[in-house]
Amino acid sequence: MTCNVGDTICNCTLLQKCGEGAYGEVWLAHDAIGTQVALKIIKNGGRYSERELAGLQNYKDCNHPNLLKIRYVEITDAQIICIMDAADDLNHGNGEYLPDTLANRLRKYGRLDGKEITDMLDGLLSGLEELHKNGLVHRDIKPDNILWVNGRATLADVGLIAFEGTGSLVGTPGFLSPRVLEGNPAEASDDFYALGKVIYCALTGLAVTEYPSLPIDVTISMDANLNKALRESCSHPVKSTAEFRNLLNGKSVSVPSEPKIRNPFPIKKLVMVSGIVVLIGAFVYLFIQQQKMAEKHIVQPVPVDVEAERKLTQLQNIDNDFQKELQSNVQNFFRKSGWLDNGKMLSFLLDYEVIKREDMQELLFNSTDNPRLKPNHGVYRKKVRGVTPLESKLWGMLHGAHYPDFDVAKVQERQRYWKNRADIKLMLTTDPIMQAVALDAVIRHGINKVLEQGAFRDNEEAELKNLLYMRHALLDPEWGKLQFMSGNFH
Repeated sequence: MTCNVGDTICNCTLLQKCGEGAYGEVWLAHDAIGTQVALKIIKNGGRYSERELAGLQNYKDCNHPNLLKIRYVEITDAQIICIMDAADDLNHGNGEYLPDTLANRLRKYGRLDGKEITDMLDGLLSGLEELHKNGLVHRDIKPDNILWVNGRATLADVGLIAFEGTGSLVGTPGFLSPRVLEGNPAEASDDFYALGKVIYCALTGLAVTEYPSLPIDVTISMDANLNKALRESCSHPVKSTAEFRNLLNGKSVSVPSEPKIRNPFPIKKLVMVSGIVVLIGAFVYLFIQQQKMAEKHIVQPVPVDVEAERKLTQLQNIDNDFQKELQSNVQNFFRKSGWLDNGKMLSFLLDYEVIKREDMQELLFNSTDNPRLKPNHGVYRKKVRGVTPLESKLWGMLHGAHYPDFDVAKVQERQRYWKNRADIKLMLTTDPIMQAVALDAVIRHGINKVLEQGAFRDNEEAELKNLLYMRHALLDPEWGKLQFMSGNFH
């Protein structure tokens, strides 16, 4: 259905289209008595409508001034129409209506001052408290979904609202917490993580993909409590609105202490207890070291590779079928291979040396060492001889479009980035460059194995081709998208 200005839908007259996308359209309208409202019109059928209906169903019992009010919902075979409160006009009647959202405020004014952000957070936390009290999580808190209605900060867009501990991986890249990206169902702490990223955008005026870099004129002492809330909510799970408000008041997130042992243990359990104490001591030591690493990262943010983060955001876009399938294939491979939780292998990747395709050819044809494909290593043949059919076949698989060179400087920057991170286990689930590096290591190992064997065995050839395709798609998403659209993606 095509809508136009002046059309009447559900007794509302359409005034201006405010937005549109794959989900449908949002219109400013007047209802039958002249009240300004917003209409969200979604085509009925497909995942968008299913999510919207589920979100509306979950949201129906929530009623709070800081949660967007849903006035009326009509469902037909063709579409879903949702009538809601309209956002204030950021242009205040001077020219075309501009919805007063945080995203639009940041576009128009740059960043907000500390008081504006604090006042906004006070309202949003009140709305979140009502949502969480009903066992629900928002799952898509971001500047576009924060409105001002009658001067009051309001959480909008109910389409992804779900009961805590349920639902699949959905949301907006950059605002998704590490635990959600690992595949865990959303909980209240993930909403507070997203709220921390909202503070970052509002305080700096930067896009979320720039996190954790700061503009030159934003110092660590500026709006200290907001800075503290931002850093701690993005590094430690915040469980409640009370904890978040404590952060805004300059207090740290409280961690419950272990109960003290009051009664002595019998002598016969001494040996067992001493073993447990040793284990606990080791665990506490490791925990403290991890916290120190995390705090180091918080206080001294490492430089952000903006292009890599942009590619990361693209790959996390759950509504992009190509990237969704690529990430599913890549992460499934690492999961089956046991690399996601293998600290030794992850540490190995931080010092892994990538080499150019032409150097691969030199090593493949001339190295006498075993393994052959090892950079800056090996004795080369003194006499040139003919290339074997197996070597020629392997080179043919590497040659051309299937083995693009790495940007060595970028790889080294990402390696330095992850060396300063306490959450290194996220590397192979969030960083496309390091995913490609890991695949490169597997590819080189596979080629060395085939060379040692003198032939391909079982499904080794097909597996190697699949790894080469995934590596190429990570390094060159446009090529991968074309392959996907043409049906040649493996």
